[in-house]
Amino acid sequence: MKHFILYIIFFSFSVCHAQMLYPIVGIYKGKSAQGMAIWGDEAYLFNDGGSCRVFNLKTGEVTKVFSLASAGKKNHVNAACFGKEKANGGSCPVIYISEYNLPSRCFVECINDTVSTLVQTIQAQNKGKAVFVQSWIVDKEGKWIYAIARQTPPKGDKNSAKVKISKYRLPDLSEGVNINLSEKDCIDSFIVDFASGTQGGKIIGKYLYIVTGLQETSRGQFNAARAIQVIDLKKRKLVKTIDLTYITTNEPEDIDFYRNKMILYTGQNGGLYLVK
Repeated sequence: MKHFILYIIFFSFSVCHAQMLYPIVGIYKGKSAQGMAIWGDEAYLFNDGGSCRVFNLKTGEVTKVFSLASAGKKNHVNAACFGKEKANGGSCPVIYISEYNLPSRCFVECINDTVSTLVQTIQAQNKGKAVFVQSWIVDKEGKWIYAIARQTPPKGDKNSAKVKISKYRLPDLSEGVNINLSEKDCIDSFIVDFASGTQGGKIIGKYLYIVTGLQETSRGQFNAARAIQVIDLKKRKLVKTIDLTYITTNEPEDIDFYRNKMILYTGQNGGLYLVK
């Protein structure tokens, strides 16, 4: 029984090991680091407002810089995910960008060299009103899109540890420029519990990996603990929390997979980490 308890503890809250791949600074032109997505050998590193640096993971160099078509003060780019469809002869699949700030839209853009065009806008609504979504995460294999949002604290409480995960079908690009997903379009939703601040994330197979937490200077805040939350989408529950406390003192912003290995993008002084 003693060994069984230790086994459960180890697999429910794990401390990961990582190494710095590249010390690229997260802050760019005074804007905080946010979402990140990888296509081929290139990592697309986004900043608040919609600027993007394309970083070559082979050479360790920034090869180009551009702004999203949806760039603006309200576009926080909290998460970024490549899909499968291509548009307008794009060199890579379209990318899904999380606005975060209300109306919390998902901008679908086609990237060509140093120019990005907006090809679709997705918005979740409930009774005709915009639904707050922190991060839109795409399951490109299953053709689903998930809306992640922390729930409003109960009356009398300042904070909530409950995070709602809502599942919608992923609209085809052929369906039009503006897509409104109503409460009737929500295929499934469930609640998981974690206090850490929600950042970006990715889906691999049946698992949703959400990067969470804040930089070390925010230690002590309700949502500060740095970790990766692993959610089993079939079982509809949080199955593991991977501690990032000793990996970086910077804010974990987003992750993606490169050659079947997890790459973590961080803010402030930044860095791209290989997470083992």
